[in-house]
Amino acid sequence: MSWRGLRTVAFDGCRSTRVPETSDNVAWLGRYKVAAYPLLAVMALAETGTRALLGAVVGQYRGEVEAALQLVGHLRQDMVVLADRGFDANAFVRAVHASKAALLLRICSSRRPAVLQVLADGSFLSVISGVPVRVIAATVTVTCADGSTHRGEYRLVTTLTDVRRHPAEDLLALYHQRWEIEVTFLAIRHTMLKGRVLRSGDPQGLRQEMWALLTVHQLLRMAMLDATDAVPGCDPDRACFTAALVAARDSVTRGAAIVPDAGSELTGPITEAVIGALLPPRRPRISARTVKGVSARYGHRRSDEDRPCVSTPVTALDITVHFPQQDTPVPAQTATQPGRNPAPQKDPPVTAQTLLPPAVPMHTSRLEDVLAAMGTAPEREWRAIELATLLRLDRSDLTGELIRWSKRQILIKTGPATSRSRTDRRSPPSSPSTLKTSSRSWPPILTAPGTPVRSPPR
Repeated sequence: MSWRGLRTVAFDGCRSTRVPETSDNVAWLGRYKVAAYPLLAVMALAETGTRALLGAVVGQYRGEVEAALQLVGHLRQDMVVLADRGFDANAFVRAVHASKAALLLRICSSRRPAVLQVLADGSFLSVISGVPVRVIAATVTVTCADGSTHRGEYRLVTTLTDVRRHPAEDLLALYHQRWEIEVTFLAIRHTMLKGRVLRSGDPQGLRQEMWALLTVHQLLRMAMLDATDAVPGCDPDRACFTAALVAARDSVTRGAAIVPDAGSELTGPITEAVIGALLPPRRPRISARTVKGVSARYGHRRSDEDRPCVSTPVTALDITVHFPQQDTPVPAQTATQPGRNPAPQKDPPVTAQTLLPPAVPMHTSRLEDVLAAMGTAPEREWRAIELATLLRLDRSDLTGELIRWSKRQILIKTGPATSRSRTDRRSPPSSPSTLKTSSRSWPPILTAPGTPVRSPPR
């Protein structure tokens, strides 16, 4: 799918493929309390229009973000990445930004980005882990054919900061396309596997089986795309994956027309079967998210779930974008109480242009993020609460680190609670020899195994 010249792709993981409970498989994948079998995890990057795979990671479950970072190399500058709240992590945001691809991510309720500048459509500019972003908060209300209404709260973060080219309502409508990757997993787990358990009793065999399934799925998607391209104005969503799979199985069984001749790809049995069984145009529907599997995360209906249990047509859709409740990027400086040191001189008003840090590389450290933020205003005296708000860090931990960095002469301490960057150094020391250490040397302390080590006297 192309959206305003950008290819829409989505990340998501699947951890419901059951495998035999052998000693090798259990040692590799582990056990799950809610599942009767070990489960094989698959992280995929797929196009939302054709549902074709761009990359996948197969193996044990290590977290969605960790697996997705291995697929960031497949991203390109002409892509927009869609992801749900499971990918709301600083490392993921930095990695996608470093790949030059655009990002549209739904964030968790615990994340509170600082408001740097409120835009005309109700969204606002902010910074997440050194990456300039735009935050959109909205309420989506749908009206069903039976007259019922259902509402949902969404907060999206995107690197598409141009309000005129990418309005907030259009981005909210685009985020719905993320669900297309769920259809990809549906085709692999249920249409191809039909819920069966994989056969291999060792990890190497499981990898071969899963990669074989992904390869067949990719080839079928390519044939389905050829079929829809042959019909003028046909959306790839109308191609039936079941029809393509049945036609491919029949060709293998008969041993005829398995590989079409050159130039006859559009007249092959798979292409003809897909064209002859085109689905009707997609219609908007809504239903509660429920799964019948024993290993399902959503097996029980939540108490606040008001969506219908069965698929219900949607007749109207309304999107309301909310303006931020506050328009100040960082907490204001408080007045000095009598008997205490005077407060630092108040800085000029902070705007998005002065506070947005430059782009940072992926996998940066906390010190590099702090230096990138301070680099936007080298002469500004920064407080820990300001940096913690911008970088989503714990204030107490950051306060102690600012003190340590000042002692190491990486930062300059300008007051009781303020620091600024050094104009002659924009990066941390490159070797331990530059660190400030005590002039007194201590002999090595030899201890027997299991004996606690005592610190030298101070």
